[in-house]
Amino acid sequence: MESSEEGEEPPSEKESETEAEEVTQEGKRNGKEIADLWAKYEHLKDEIARKEKLLVAFSGGLDSGFLLKVACDVLSCEKVLAVTLDAEVFTRSEKVFARELAEEIGVRHKFVKFAWLSRKRLVENLPERCFFCKLAFTRLLKEVAAEEGFETIADGVTTSDLGRPGVKASEGIWHPLAEASLSKEDVINLARMLKLPFWRKPSMSCLATRIPYGMHISAELLQRIEEAEEFLRDAGFERVRVRVHSASHSSNSQPAMLLARIEVGKEELSKFNSEIMTEVCEHLKRLGFHFVTLDLAGYQSGSMDSLHTAAVRRRDAI
Repeated sequence: MESSEEGEEPPSEKESETEAEEVTQEGKRNGKEIADLWAKYEHLKDEIARKEKLLVAFSGGLDSGFLLKVACDVLSCEKVLAVTLDAEVFTRSEKVFARELAEEIGVRHKFVKFAWLSRKRLVENLPERCFFCKLAFTRLLKEVAAEEGFETIADGVTTSDLGRPGVKASEGIWHPLAEASLSKEDVINLARMLKLPFWRKPSMSCLATRIPYGMHISAELLQRIEEAEEFLRDAGFERVRVRVHSASHSSNSQPAMLLARIEVGKEELSKFNSEIMTEVCEHLKRLGFHFVTLDLAGYQSGSMDSLHTAAVRRRDAI
């Protein structure tokens, strides 16, 4: 028998058997997880196959993109219509990506204009903003479906999204991914296993999610956020959010001084060397941010909602 590494005893026969059992159990567990995932996928396809044709609310993100691809595979692209909201709170790059992905899939694609900034309930940016936004979008989708002759409208909501305010406003919209018990992680894994080229696409949300509730939303502010995030992506960062905060003591809904709080993936924090920090700081200040900070906790989905929830709890505790 060959000697073990210095300082280590060779494993006993019993220890080796235990390790082998653990590996076997891990393999069985992974095998069961994969089998369960494929079962959900087959269920999804079966339910879609029951539809004569399908209108898909297509944001260009992974979840709705995955649903769109499956719908085309099951029904054929001739029986599917992708509809994307064209509003000021969605970035130009996301709209371009949605158009290109729809073209790649080969499905008919339609943009629907939505004058987001003309709606008082939305620009006031109260905690109910997502509900009213989704309510308006749902009405638009139903209008398009009626014009185009589609009875069923589906979106990319997963089990991970259930309970969000916007989902509650989507009455009459089918959630096939959630119905098939697919979580966001499940969709990522299926897209990877199916070798869909967009499986690694970072999740995106509307630009309004970068702004704290109560701060008035304007075209100028949205443009600053979009350009700041675009600069960071061009610098090599993948998961990026530029959250905005008031840096003034005034309670005015349009603060005179703005602070940008940058969130990137934890694995990307090390990219911020002195040169990158200087470039980012100078660029964001040119965009109109008075202070530029880096959140050391890294990217956190829904961090603005977490801040609001914490503030409400503090208020209620007084």
